[in-house]
Formats: sequence, structure tokens, C-alpha cells
Amino acid sequence: MFNRRQFLNGALATTASLSAGLHTRPLFAASAPRALVDWHSHYVSRAEMKFLATRTQPPKLVTGADGVTQLDNATTVSAIGGPGAFAPSDIQARLRNLDKNGIQRQLLTHTVALGFDATLPIEEQRTLYRAFNDELAEVVSKNRPKFLAVAALPASDPVWAAQELTRAHRELGFIGGSLPLNAFSTLAGARTLKPLFDTAQKLNSHFFIHRGPASDRVPGQPPLVVPEDTAYARWNLISNSHLAAGAITLGLTDFLDPYPDVSVEIIMLGGFFTHLFDSIIPAARANGVADPLQKLRRIYIDTGPYSVRNAGWVRYACDKIGADRILFGTDYGVGGGDRGDVGPALDTLDATLTPEQKQTIYFDNTRALLASKGLS
Repeated sequence: MFNRRQFLNGALATTASLSAGLHTRPLFAASAPRALVDWHSHYVSRAEMKFLATRTQPPKLVTGADGVTQLDNATTVSAIGGPGAFAPSDIQARLRNLDKNGIQRQLLTHTVALGFDATLPIEEQRTLYRAFNDELAEVVSKNRPKFLAVAALPASDPVWAAQELTRAHRELGFIGGSLPLNAFSTLAGARTLKPLFDTAQKLNSHFFIHRGPASDRVPGQPPLVVPEDTAYARWNLISNSHLAAGAITLGLTDFLDPYPDVSVEIIMLGGFFTHLFDSIIPAARANGVADPLQKLRRIYIDTGPYSVRNAGWVRYACDKIGADRILFGTDYGVGGGDRGDVGPALDTLDATLTPEQKQTIYFDNTRALLASKGLS
């Protein structure tokens, strides 16, 4: 079994051995997909709908003027703009869309951006997340091998989260967990998650880190207030800054040092993360970090919605961090229902990336990451 440290030193060798057929089982079917896995998608559960329907204050469900069920959430950086349509995910519509666009599999995750970690008491989070994870396991089981999954976990109770992560691996068939990015805004915040990451190291887990606030029990989080003037622009500034802050904590500090077998994925290219490399790397060297680029390359970043609207950022990130640290993802399924289309992400990236970059992002990285987890 490969660990993250070995992968960083031998990704090319790993990919070569896989393509040469050295494994007894083929990694994927013999068809010719456009991409192997969409590593960034969301699942809205019936369990969430049932839970939110009982609440009288945000987060809660409301009926819009058009009769559509909406989620009225507490104000977070990811919930700016008021209530939005919210419905259980339509798995059959999702499967049709994946098949139509030639994506072989998809990672299903909790919609961390809803901010439940910050707005719900921990007792309610435990109940909700366990019900969500049970439902998600049923979806994965009924549709094998179409889906991979990570468990919804609370940052504010890392001991219980570690127990739930263990259950997710051993009983539910998941590959890891999802967490709110603002828990990693500082090293002090990340260190509160030590019990969870200690367990993740033993389980060879994959963490999906999505933007969103954590409980105020996690120290060092940035403020979530978005000034009302030009909020549409300030929201993007704040969101991308939060993403970059989490990426810097996980990439440059010593937090991940004890966890070489834990893989970490940060959504949406880590925001401004790679745009800061030209200033971060010289500054790190001046402060005694011998190889800052190699430290920064300990994490994966995914394309997310930038694969459509900021495809040039993906090409730029390939130049700065390397295409071998970028996972293909679409952000499919936000708000649930049958909304979403993975096709435009592929179309835009196909027109932006080189053939070599597409091969690496669509295929080679997935093969190597799954192999590092002992998966096919």
C-alpha cells in the first residue's frame, strides 16, 4: 500500500506500473471514459430534509413565493444571498448525467458550506450526521461501483468524529470524511482535530475539505461578516482568502507531518493558493524552509466550479503546483434535486488544458490516489 509520502516521491512510477497492468485487478472497466472520478460533488439527503423541517429557526426549510422548498440558513460566507432551493438529491438523474458525459465515478459528500458545524449544537450534529452517513451508505451500496463517499463529520467534537470515521470505514464502506475549511484557518485550529487525524492515519483516510465555518469551539477562525456594499465582489474575495488560509495551514505548517497516509483535498484550487506561490516560496526559504514547494504539494486541490468559470486558474495552478496535485471536480449537486451538469466542466477544461495535463488530472491522479488507499 502506498502512503502520501511515497506517492509524492513516486507518482510517475505508480502510474506507469498501473498502466502496465501489474495489478491483478483492472482499476476500471475497459470502456473509454472522459474522466475516472468527479472528486467534488454534493449529496442532499432525505435525513437533512426531515431534520430541517422540524426547526423553527435557521437553518430551517421555508416555502418560497413560487411554492419551492428553500433552505433558510444562518448567515455564513457560503450562504450569502438569502434562502435557496433545497431538495433531496435525485440519484437517477445524477447517474444519467454521469453516463451521458463519460464520468465513471463520483465522490459523494455532505454540503459542508451549509454551515451546520457552526450553527447547530453538537448533540444535533451527531444525530444529523449519523443519519446522513447511514443514508449515504445506502446510496453507495445500491449503486456500486458508481460512487465513492466521505462521511459528514463535526470539527467541534473530534473524538466523536474519530469514532464516526472509524464506523464509516469499517461498516459503511467510505474512504474518509468531510470537514469545514475554517477549522484549518490557523495551526491552533487544526491542532484541535488531532484525535480525528490520529485515527485517520490508522485508517488511511481521505479528507474532503470544503469552505465553510466551523464551530466557535475551534480557535482562530476568520470573521464571516461580508460588508453589504458590493457584497457580490467581497464575497469572492473573502471566500478565496479563506480557502488559501486553510491550504497554507495544511501545506506549510507541521500539522500533517505525523499523517503521511492521510490524503487531503481542498476544493476550488484552494482559492488564491497557487496565486501566492511566487511570494510564499521565497518568503518560506528566507525563514528556513528548505523546500517549501514540496511541502505545499502535500495537499490535493480540486477544480470545482472553477473548471467552468475560471478555467485559466486551473492552467495556472498546473504551472505552479503541478498537474499531479490537481483532482478533477465539478461541484455537482449543490441544493440537491436534479440540478447540475458535469459536462460543461469537461468541455471547458478540454479547451484549456494541454493533452498531458488532461491525462494527469482526469486519469493518472485518480489511479494513483485510489491505489494509495488500496482501492480499484
